[in-house]
Amino acid sequence: MLNEGVFKGVKVLEFTHWLSAPYCGNILSDLGAEIIKVESPAGDQVRKSGSYFKDGESFLYVAYNHGKKGLSINLKEEEGYEAILKLVIDADVIIENFRPGTMDKLGLGYEKLKSINSRLIYLSISAFGYDPKYAKRPGMDPIIQGMGAVMSMTAADENSPPILPGVPIADNTTAFIGFGAISAALYEREKSNLGQKININLIDMMVLNLSTRFGQYIATGENPKPMGNQHSQVVPYQAFPTKDGWIMAGAQADHAWEPFCRAIEREDLLIEKYDTNHKRVNHRSELAAILDEVFQKKTTEEWCERFEERNVLHGPVWGIDELVNSDLIKGHEVIANSKHSKLGDVPVIKTPIHFSRSEVKVQSSSNLLGEHTREILEGIGYSNNEIDKLVENGVVSSYERTVTG
Repeated sequence: MLNEGVFKGVKVLEFTHWLSAPYCGNILSDLGAEIIKVESPAGDQVRKSGSYFKDGESFLYVAYNHGKKGLSINLKEEEGYEAILKLVIDADVIIENFRPGTMDKLGLGYEKLKSINSRLIYLSISAFGYDPKYAKRPGMDPIIQGMGAVMSMTAADENSPPILPGVPIADNTTAFIGFGAISAALYEREKSNLGQKININLIDMMVLNLSTRFGQYIATGENPKPMGNQHSQVVPYQAFPTKDGWIMAGAQADHAWEPFCRAIEREDLLIEKYDTNHKRVNHRSELAAILDEVFQKKTTEEWCERFEERNVLHGPVWGIDELVNSDLIKGHEVIANSKHSKLGDVPVIKTPIHFSRSEVKVQSSSNLLGEHTREILEGIGYSNNEIDKLVENGVVSSYERTVTG
């Protein structure tokens, strides 16, 4: 029997929209934190975004907002603002991702809230940070990936147009780093008994993601060229077409070249011309043409079996369906079922961390707009009559109030 999540008892107020900051909240929720997502009466823009809806609910919102309680409140109304300040008193963490200066204008900046709660940890996520030239500019993941050099390196070749990767790299990386920063600040608070402000931004995360390509740039002084489905510094190490699909395979080091060649029954390639990675890189195009022809002679499964026997680095190129329904992922329990108030059972991605003593679980599905408004306000001392009046005056909205009349 596992203990409760490591962040059980941690209370987080989310003033978030779109993807990066909400995903950070998802992670904290899966690890036991109580997350209150604060939205305007219009709701997070993602509720109306994306291409896939059911019963008026956006699956993009569902994917990035599970495990949270929903509070719909007008922060520009004095009574709404006062309610938020009451919530701040015993909050541990604030997460916000509005443009720099927005929270200050609402009276909810760090300096103001620190005066109410000195232990408050306040994470601000922005697109470009606080640089005067860029701070006020709108910026989202696709724009950041373009400016962040990733798209310039993601194409079939240097003469092909840049390609936007299929997942939001900037948003997701920012969420992970934000989660780590909050965890570190909570640890430090145990020693100092003080909170602090944390600033992170999406464009810096793209610099972080440059990794090996940055090393290449430092070594050559030139922009790395796009390599399609090939590794930039190791040959062979790429996606190969098979008789019925694709396989990713390679020789990650010189000692792996011989078993690779024997697995594909091309011992004739074990010659001095190709005996080091440096030489193979210099003959990249030549080798790729040879190997493309070889791999099309067998199915992906047949190649996987041959490589498995010889301990050669490989893996089939899967789509989402193959991935999530594989024994591998099912065994890891990364996909969890959540109960949505309108949609019923909805599978969501659980944070893939496995503790030996503490549980990681999806606490609930995504919230409806204002779904927990009444519960949250009751928790800070508001009576039903007071909440009714706030609803009538348009200060808050409550899903329960709307559907029951």
